[in-house]
Amino acid sequence: MVSGASPEQDPSHCSAANSSAPLAQGSLPTLTLSGKIRVTMTFLLFLLSATFNACFLLKLQKWTQKKEKGRKLSRMKVLLKHLTLANLLETLIVMPLDGLWNVTVQWHAGEPLCKVLSYLKLFSMYAPAFMVVVISLDRSLAITRPLALQNHGKLEQSMTGLAWILSSVLAGPQLYIFKMIYLADGSGHTGVFSQCATHCSFPRWWHQAFYNLFTFSCLFVVPLLIMLLCNARIILTLTRVLRRDPHKLQLNQSKNNIPRARLRTLKMTVAFATSFIICWTPYYVLGIWYWFDPEMLNKVSDPVNHFFFLFAFLNPCFDPLIYGYFSL
Repeated sequence: MVSGASPEQDPSHCSAANSSAPLAQGSLPTLTLSGKIRVTMTFLLFLLSATFNACFLLKLQKWTQKKEKGRKLSRMKVLLKHLTLANLLETLIVMPLDGLWNVTVQWHAGEPLCKVLSYLKLFSMYAPAFMVVVISLDRSLAITRPLALQNHGKLEQSMTGLAWILSSVLAGPQLYIFKMIYLADGSGHTGVFSQCATHCSFPRWWHQAFYNLFTFSCLFVVPLLIMLLCNARIILTLTRVLRRDPHKLQLNQSKNNIPRARLRTLKMTVAFATSFIICWTPYYVLGIWYWFDPEMLNKVSDPVNHFFFLFAFLNPCFDPLIYGYFSL
């Protein structure tokens, strides 16, 4: 049972924490050795992800230019282009922001950038997750309802547009809840430590819990369930048809050879889910643990915490390799 004296509910506590709350100098956070290793690995992954996604985007752009005088660019390559843009956005915003913030420990960029960058960070995390969902849905329809998909030529444009819009809208609350807080040292000098945080932005503790749960669901749970559902439909459909004819795949009067076309798609969709689960599960497990037990920071060593957090940064590195290998 949370009492009325919780930090989120006590206005006097919020006022003190944002002005002259005493803070012992020895309690100020510092950049530890494990933190330095995390920063190094973050910028290394930044270089890898930026290189992979930029090269893949240039390659897709060349294909687009070649197709301008010929037939239309394939649906899959259009979707890959949007996913690569989303991955590049995540790479250019989240990774440098995380690395620099770990170096400075506190926030020196002022409240406007605190709000804007917090918004862009969440927006750039939503976009790749939603693009993977769009690709999974599109591949599932291509396997189970190919004729219906062909009759809706602009369906991928509608789905990708909706993904970008949802990403921008769902990240909107970040502009309100993030703000600057200033702490004082033991002698009462204010401004010794500044941070960009959501402290006291929620009237009740459960408001913040609800927002965290909603964000977690939109970023991880819902995309994961949709991908698993799409993959299951593809597997069931392929298995059923393969039992009828081991040499050809016939889906709604659309003829496709199994080895090159549909089995490759099956492998790719399995890679989607596998990469998403491996890269994001450790990040969100730690996040949920912290929501329910803030003392977990004292129970899990810094190296382990940083190690699992970095798994999330592997996803934009893996995506261009996976999509390039299975789709091109």
